[in-house]
Amino acid sequence: MMYVSRKSMASYFIAPLCIALLLCGVFGIVWLRSSFISMEYGISELEKVRLEKLRETKMLMAEKAALLSMQKVEKTAVATLGLVFPNRTKVVAVKEKSSGPLKASYEVTQYGANSIRSTETEGTSGGAL
Repeated sequence: MMYVSRKSMASYFIAPLCIALLLCGVFGIVWLRSSFISMEYGISELEKVRLEKLRETKMLMAEKAALLSMQKVEKTAVATLGLVFPNRTKVVAVKEKSSGPLKASYEVTQYGANSIRSTETEGTSGGAL
């Protein structure tokens, strides 16, 4: 007599379920790998954009420095506005006195020995500056 084993009902459901889980696992791994690769492509594109923006920023900073250099400003002021550097002999000196209005002029004052002595004695008298 031949013995025939009876399979349970659970064995008929477990085998297809395991195969379905295996297939879902394989497709899940493939999907994760493809999304990982697409993220890497996106990151590399963003890195390219970032490097381009850094290059553009450096170029703009160099252009700004060139435009704001003192020689460029001086040339522009001389060419367009007619400005020139003042002559050392024509510089106006404004001196402050302890009281009264300020005086600005081109006159040259000659101080004698008496006026120098009088200012020296005023400085030692303890008066206000």
